[in-house]
Amino acid sequence: MFVKSDIRKITIALEKEFSAEVYLALGRAGIIHLARFEEKDFATDAGIQAEESRAREIISFTDYAFNALLIEPEEAEQAAQPLNPGFDAALALKLKKTVERAVKLRKKISEEAEIVARRMEYAEALNRIGVDPLMIGRSHFVKTVFGTVDDAVGDIPSSRQFMIAKTGKYVFGLSSPADFPAMTLFLQEYGFNDQSADIPAVSPDHLQKRSWTLRRRGEIIDDYIVHWKEGNRPTLQRLRNAYTSYGEMLKAMQTSFFSARTMFITGWMDMRDKKRLVGILQEICSDRFILAERRDPDAPVRLLNVRWLQPFELLVKTMGMPSNSEIDPTPLAAITFVVMFGLMFGDLGQGLVLLLLGTALKMVGRKKVKENLEQAGGILIACGSSAAICGLLYGSVFSSEQIIPALWFHPTAQIMQLFTTTILMGVVFIVAGLCINILNSFLNADYTEALFEKRGLFVLILYAAVVVFALDYQKTGQHPATWSIVAFILLPLIIFSFRGVLGAVLFQKTKPAGIAEYIVETVMDVVEIVLGLFANTISFIRVGAFALSHAGLSIVTYTLAGMADPAMKSAGAIIIIVVGNIFIIGFEGLICGIQSMRLEYYEFFGKFFQGNGVVFSPFTLKTKASEV
Repeated sequence: MFVKSDIRKITIALEKEFSAEVYLALGRAGIIHLARFEEKDFATDAGIQAEESRAREIISFTDYAFNALLIEPEEAEQAAQPLNPGFDAALALKLKKTVERAVKLRKKISEEAEIVARRMEYAEALNRIGVDPLMIGRSHFVKTVFGTVDDAVGDIPSSRQFMIAKTGKYVFGLSSPADFPAMTLFLQEYGFNDQSADIPAVSPDHLQKRSWTLRRRGEIIDDYIVHWKEGNRPTLQRLRNAYTSYGEMLKAMQTSFFSARTMFITGWMDMRDKKRLVGILQEICSDRFILAERRDPDAPVRLLNVRWLQPFELLVKTMGMPSNSEIDPTPLAAITFVVMFGLMFGDLGQGLVLLLLGTALKMVGRKKVKENLEQAGGILIACGSSAAICGLLYGSVFSSEQIIPALWFHPTAQIMQLFTTTILMGVVFIVAGLCINILNSFLNADYTEALFEKRGLFVLILYAAVVVFALDYQKTGQHPATWSIVAFILLPLIIFSFRGVLGAVLFQKTKPAGIAEYIVETVMDVVEIVLGLFANTISFIRVGAFALSHAGLSIVTYTLAGMADPAMKSAGAIIIIVVGNIFIIGFEGLICGIQSMRLEYYEFFGKFFQGNGVVFSPFTLKTKASEV
């Protein structure tokens, strides 16, 4: 606990001929967080860039086929076999063109079938009106129009100038050439859409025969596509999976440095995997490689916690990854978060429900291989257990305080004791946060920060002294002795006020720029410290407030149930109790979780956590790439 994995910078030198095989093995092992060489020393292989471009081209060809044929890609393991990028690119292009031709032909048949179906519908509408479609447009003495109007339009009247006939949404108009413009304007008032140009110039029988022919052609091409898809799907899948991994490998290889015969790989590695890395290199390169390692303060970070603490890494990573210059706060984050949640949500029955929900969530996350979901389930299990324990202390079971006795006290009966407890808990958390900041500063040899700054040792002494004096005064009613005020309040304030001078004298820090500016800055810092620590401490009273809120909702639930049935035995009363508990679990559980995180991040983490580290993310191939 409180430590991280030993991540070190490594450099590997090996012969260029082993490059692809080594990267393939490293991708499968997933043990190196790759890094680029400095730009001034960086030189890559142009051939690798060309190969990566070809791999992307093959993937784009196969993706087109998958999308066009509605095939769901599968991330399957690929057997190790040689790749032939040139041949495979030609094959992928050939497959793509075949799919393009089939899809284009199927689309053309569908579009023509739609036109024929529409013309058959027009011919049928004209037949219902009593007009032969083949006779339209052949007369020089009259003009006709055919089209559609809105479905809501009723009958359209004729006039002396023109004749209008309507069936369904279709309208046919007949007039003399002179009256044709007037008829057109008249029909437009009904939302007329002219379809005259699409009236079939062939008989309905011919259209029916054409429709049957197109349908048959569509069935033939559909059968061809189905059989082609089944026959070529394995090939498409193999190409996609193989070149996805191959492309990732080539992309990673571009981080390396190349000379005429040698390749250099650099990155970071967990020293627990060193033996494994050496074994991989020896298997591929025999003894023809060099491996160098060194410590790096800027190395990425991998947290190292026991299993029951790992879910709480999610809380820490939400604020950022702890850097190598600070300890891992996960253990303390777990304790503080769980304790605060339990005190706010103290109920034995509801806590056990949260525990069961967390177990189910963890199982679902594990089954679906979703790490965040599994971690959230682990946090919920811990919070539910804490709530159940605090429920025993409060004597609360499913919102009832009449079933079991309180091992400590009922929140609503001892309000001041509850608030005092939560404030003292906040004091402990704040002191712990200041102590961690001091420890981090000492580990980084930043003694000015550790001793004299706003979160340093003397501010900690000042804060602890004020708390102790306040508690002693509340208990005895006596003011602290003068010497203790001087030693534990005035002296730390004086030392803090001279932090710039002391840091410059003792630890060679930069001297203050100007006396007046330094005095104003110090006064403002003192005010900020006093107000900030006071606000941080009082902020923890919300733990008690939400514990009372939880108890208040419980009282409301049983009051409503009692109004339905004083004996609490009717179906209505039981339903109110069940629904009330479900509401409390959902609503109050969410609120308590949010408030716990708020106190965690602002009042506790704010004292020491920087979170500017980089997550250790090793190069990993999602599927086993084929050997080149």
